[in-house]
Amino acid sequence: MNREDKNKKNNKELGNSGENTACLFLESKGYKIISQNYRANRREIDIIAQKGEYIIFAEVKTRSSVNFGTASQSVNIKKQRHIISAARLFLLKNFIYSELQPRFDIIEIYRDSKTGKDYVRHIEGAFITNNENSRG
Repeated sequence: MNREDKNKKNNKELGNSGENTACLFLESKGYKIISQNYRANRREIDIIAQKGEYIIFAEVKTRSSVNFGTASQSVNIKKQRHIISAARLFLLKNFIYSELQPRFDIIEIYRDSKTGKDYVRHIEGAFITNNENSRG
């Protein structure tokens, strides 16, 4: 395996581990996990959860350092549009959730490379839909 393939594999493992950490975190806060890694039209939502009157579409970003900026900074407008588009498709296919208020969150996971400990930052309502940024 060459170096590039090894880095991709390590990043995928870090991402999967971060998503599992995020699910455990949300469950500990009273959220019900509905789906993980939901795919629609080549777009993905990392976690779909419910709490109270909200249906939460969460993007999880895991980092081992902040050398290249915070995790949430990588969720640019294009990524937001993709998440919003996939969320719309989810709600069309899963009508039982259509009465809930959608919310778009970002969950940052920072892994301490020395201790392996994860630090979680949950940004509720990190972005919103509107006519300008919801065109998928």
